[in-house]
Amino acid sequence: FKLHSNTLPVKAWLREKGLEIPWSVDCPLCKEPETIEHVFIFCWDALFFWDVLQRTLKKQFSISPLGIRFLDVGNDDEVPHDMFFLLGLFSIWQSRMAVRHADATAKEVRFYFFNLVKRVE
Repeated sequence: FKLHSNTLPVKAWLREKGLEIPWSVDCPLCKEPETIEHVFIFCWDALFFWDVLQRTLKKQFSISPLGIRFLDVGNDDEVPHDMFFLLGLFSIWQSRMAVRHADATAKEVRFYFFNLVKRVE
């Protein structure tokens, strides 16, 4: 819901709402402003993750501002591509928050994704 309604607490949004952001609103990896689009589409973590996922599933996802908000994924066969897309978005966010909050057990996006997929039955 927060992604769809543009209220996800990325650094640029937090500063826009008047909260003080220590250091800067830039992404720690890319040194670009941390917006919703940057986190899920343009950041190095996201680019790498989406590339590997699309090659693995042999499915081209619509990775665009509208695509991530409306899950523009066709389930033409019996594979639930929309579920993988959604789990991918959540995995990217989990990894980002672990790094932001200096979690000692922060992992790469793929590890969060694997853990989520294991839970699905």
